[in-house]
Amino acid sequence: MPERAAPAIAEDARISRGTSVLTALVNDEMVMMDVPRGHYYGLDRIGADIWSRLETPLSFAALVDGLAADYDADRDDIAKDVRRLLTAMLRHRVVRID
Repeated sequence: MPERAAPAIAEDARISRGTSVLTALVNDEMVMMDVPRGHYYGLDRIGADIWSRLETPLSFAALVDGLAADYDADRDDIAKDVRRLLTAMLRHRVVRID
């Protein structure tokens, strides 16, 4: 079955976790399993931080603003990186846009 294309992520898009994903923190990596499809994924420390912030759904803009403030980094760079990660996560149905 071909991968579905992920929708573009707008600043006001509300991002939430997928409901069928189990997670566990192993050392410094977040290990994730998509139960219905039996796929495993891993997130580094920053990816795990993003996942943690998505415990409560929030807008893409709020997510990026929080990361930029906490990591004292350029918002545009963070937005680009987070959009890339979330696009992959959308494609694999680990997160969704509400």
